[in-house]
Amino acid sequence: MSDRTEIENAVGKVEEISPSAKLVALCEYGPSIYGRAGSWRGVDLMAICDEYPEGVRTHRRLTGKNEWRYLIVDRELFESDVSNGALGDFLTDKLLYPYLPLDNAEYLNQHTLNFHGRLIREEVRNLVFEYGEMSRELVAKPEFYPLARMRMRARIFAPSMNDYTRLLDHKVRDRNLNTLREVSLQAAKILGADTVHVDGNDLTIPDTLVDKLLKNKGPRQVVNILQQSQRAVNSYLTRGRAVFLDLDLTARELYSSFRVQIEQVTESKPEDPKNHLFARTARGLVSVNERTSLQEAIGEIRPGHGVTVVPLAGVLNEVFLITSGKERLVAKKFTDWNDFKWFTLNLVSFGSKLFSVSGKARMTNEYGINRYLSRKHLNVPDIVRISLNERTLIEEYVPGKPVDKIIAEIVNQKNPSSSNLEIAEQLGETLSKIHGVGVSVGDSKPENFVAKDDEIYTVDLEQGGKRGDYAWDVAELLYYSGHYSRKPIPSGGLNELVKGFIKGYSKHGAKSELRKAAGVRYVKVFSIWTPAPVLLEISRMLRDV
Repeated sequence: MSDRTEIENAVGKVEEISPSAKLVALCEYGPSIYGRAGSWRGVDLMAICDEYPEGVRTHRRLTGKNEWRYLIVDRELFESDVSNGALGDFLTDKLLYPYLPLDNAEYLNQHTLNFHGRLIREEVRNLVFEYGEMSRELVAKPEFYPLARMRMRARIFAPSMNDYTRLLDHKVRDRNLNTLREVSLQAAKILGADTVHVDGNDLTIPDTLVDKLLKNKGPRQVVNILQQSQRAVNSYLTRGRAVFLDLDLTARELYSSFRVQIEQVTESKPEDPKNHLFARTARGLVSVNERTSLQEAIGEIRPGHGVTVVPLAGVLNEVFLITSGKERLVAKKFTDWNDFKWFTLNLVSFGSKLFSVSGKARMTNEYGINRYLSRKHLNVPDIVRISLNERTLIEEYVPGKPVDKIIAEIVNQKNPSSSNLEIAEQLGETLSKIHGVGVSVGDSKPENFVAKDDEIYTVDLEQGGKRGDYAWDVAELLYYSGHYSRKPIPSGGLNELVKGFIKGYSKHGAKSELRKAAGVRYVKVFSIWTPAPVLLEISRMLRDV
């Protein structure tokens, strides 16, 4: 509807329907705006009025051969739905999709941006809950956020499924996505950097917000699920009230709509919003919907080159060394840990440390913490490819000497070489720097570090996380190192190792963490690997710091 006479007629009809209500704003919404031409009969209008006595009602009027459907809503109800979804977002659905302002465009635009701002805040929270540490490095295109909400609404509010599929029809898809992109980007800029960082057309989540949300992930996630369910029910109830359905008919429609929704979700496969969500790597962005197999990914990284693949380890993950010419990469496939060994380890370490066993959780930790430490200029291998669906991650190979080999030499020598003792000091300094940026390694066994060019690289971060237990990292690294000793009594080399580590850690780390690591709760965990005299000697040296 663009003819001025038609708009004046529409305004007149609103005044005729409710003479006592004062029109605040008017817009045309629905498939007539965003659908294919000729795919929708009639005109849908939403009129927002001051002091509309009926709250929310739908009225139909014939104008020539067309049916004009008026959704008239009270201003206060409309604004409460915008701010907190009081009516289950039944009204704000009209602002979620492209619409045409007919009267008071400024008012409609203001509340559209307010709603999209709330939408972004809620969807950011959902991303953090789903991806954990990985969410720090997710890059969303602006259109992702409204599409994610539309897809969710389509799953819980059946009438929205047809709207979602019409919006993304191939004949109108690009036009509609451009509209969504512009609105969402503008709303993101208004929200500010505390909620979302805007870099051109890329939207990312700030670390401070990820930290805040992950701190209370469990309870908040349950509340979020209940909130969305409640909104769905409120949408059905509001819709029933708007079209004069009694409670019995509304309940029947609610049941029928849920049944239709289940059938639609089963039969149709609407576009996934995550096609507009990406993960950063050292070689560019990768879609989180990446479904390339490990073999295909290797071929894409080194097209036209001969490639050899050699297993590196396979006890906990499937790890492979990939060689192509002079380039070497490491591919990891994260499988779930369901065997007795990991049940036992979690049982033994209960009260001191719990290990993540889910393949997805360990992969998102590895990716998210690796990228975070890289941004903080700490030594980690560059990630070049990730596939969530395949649970695979490809990173650059770090040539050098495994730290566990160096430590095995130190603890079995009476007088270790000065170069090896420098490595021990660097190891302590590296761990203190990691703690200094708020990260715990989680699984700090010496084999998860590599010495290269007088620097230490951390090559396994799948148990890593923000904050965490720093004393556990110290304890695991030193107490586990003791099991490399071929003798059950402490050696001069062991003492030198611990001294060097303490000296390095003390440069940047808190000495209180060293003393805390001397506690019984940490010592007892490693009693099944390391001889008691060795454990007690390491604990004594830490207590004496």
